[in-house]
Amino acid sequence: MESLHLSVCRAVNDRLFTGIRLHDSISLSHLFYADDALLIGEWSDVNLRGIIQVLNCFRLASGLHINLNKSQLLGVGVQQHVVVDMANSIGCSVMQNKFRYLGVMVGECMSRSKPWDDVVAKLKARLSKWKAKTLSIGGRLTLLKSVLGASPLYNMSLFKVPKGVLKEMESIRNNFFKGANLSEKKITWVAWDKVLASKKKGGLGVASFYGLNRALLLKWVWRFVSNEDSLWFRVIQAIHGSRIDPQPSLSLSLWNTILKEVIVLKNRGFDFLAKCSKRVGNGSNTQFWLDNWIGGNSFCQAFPRLFALETNRNISVEEKMAADVESSFRRHVRGGVEMVQLNDLVSILDTVLLSPYPDRWVYSLSTDGTFSVKDTRSSIDDMFLPSHNVPTRWVKGVPIKINVFFWKARRDCLPTRLNLFKRGVTLDSVLCPICSGSEEDVSHVFFQCPLAQVILKRICRWWEVVWQHCSSFSEWLSWFSDIRLSSKVKGLIEGVFMVAWWFIWGFRNRLIFDSSPPNRSVIFDDIVSHSFLWCHNRCNKVFTWDSWLKNPNLISL
Repeated sequence: MESLHLSVCRAVNDRLFTGIRLHDSISLSHLFYADDALLIGEWSDVNLRGIIQVLNCFRLASGLHINLNKSQLLGVGVQQHVVVDMANSIGCSVMQNKFRYLGVMVGECMSRSKPWDDVVAKLKARLSKWKAKTLSIGGRLTLLKSVLGASPLYNMSLFKVPKGVLKEMESIRNNFFKGANLSEKKITWVAWDKVLASKKKGGLGVASFYGLNRALLLKWVWRFVSNEDSLWFRVIQAIHGSRIDPQPSLSLSLWNTILKEVIVLKNRGFDFLAKCSKRVGNGSNTQFWLDNWIGGNSFCQAFPRLFALETNRNISVEEKMAADVESSFRRHVRGGVEMVQLNDLVSILDTVLLSPYPDRWVYSLSTDGTFSVKDTRSSIDDMFLPSHNVPTRWVKGVPIKINVFFWKARRDCLPTRLNLFKRGVTLDSVLCPICSGSEEDVSHVFFQCPLAQVILKRICRWWEVVWQHCSSFSEWLSWFSDIRLSSKVKGLIEGVFMVAWWFIWGFRNRLIFDSSPPNRSVIFDDIVSHSFLWCHNRCNKVFTWDSWLKNPNLISL
């Protein structure tokens, strides 16, 4: 037992996991026993005699004997002939079929599309046709953000999802959002990546699977960088070393795949490691040259000529600040570039004050300094998804379906007759079905049509605001921003305008598709009653029906 050290041994759900450190080998080897299956991974010059000794130690310590004749060996990231040699030497057989552990297929090559078929199938099962047909667009949006976004979370937190699988999953969500069956095609009025974008970028904030997958993978890098005392750090360091860069010799490694993705994101403009920095307290746990603890880069990158003179390249900030900067150099600094870099370094260090508190890592994308998957995912989406010049306006006092309708109307993504004609749909006429006075587009239906003008003027008289004629949403927003009301009351009246446009559009649809013409005289009454019902139920403070009818601009919220 002098040649090995049992580093980890634990039983989880009758499964034994042991990590063995072989002193005469160059890496930490894995041995995993689950349901009569032995699993090995990332072996290098393995001492098989030592493995048998570890199994005997486990038998003596626990009283449990592993029957190798009944066990099977499965290699992960190991060539098949190595697995066969291992099995023959240990005395067990080779497992031909993969097995599932904690919901993940062990032994599958997750860089291919086929192992993700189960995830895609589960996503399709949650998007049954009756759900898409019975839910409103607000209900479908809520389901996309909650249940559907979390369904593949476990697999995505461990493996990089292939591009084809990401595209298929986003296609499923897109069809569900449109209310279309997976086998049928409908007109796409707005690109799916614009729906995925955050509300501040003009989207609906659904968030992409790509950003979620990358944020979950980066969480493992944050754990490795920020917590050197954790078991995760010790295991990864023992297997792969402490370098945060991919190694060609470990291309099949899951950790190496994650590090490669860090490089890919950096090349695309998202430098994750630059957002992780040390906040120095006493400086005892921060490396002066190698850690990114002040400024945008580490000192070894910012001052390479001085770093070449350093004799103790792992020196801590505490030790370096306790003496002169040149005290640990192998020679005195000469003139030229070296002197310029020395003066710049000294000027930076003059602003540093150490404190008695311990050092800690901070993440610049989070307000509290700790890593957040949500903040990382949002940052990735904001960088890679399209951005609209106007943020999405969202009123909590009206239902989600009203907000989504208003969002689509502002983007001119409604099936007006002019839009249908532009997309090649054959129509009898492109004139407005309400007034027949002009071509039907979004601006005409909601602002220029006589019916819309009458309703908007009545709303302004009801709320005691001066109406100014507007011919588009941009003009309306400019007028609305000049109204002098409290922000909460302005939210109410904005919700009323949204409800008005919703009912105008509904009246237009009934006029086209219903057998009997709808009644125009009840439109305004429906707007008043429904807006009261929705705003009253969604506001924290209660206001009466009388105050809503008589003095809505004086409501106290």
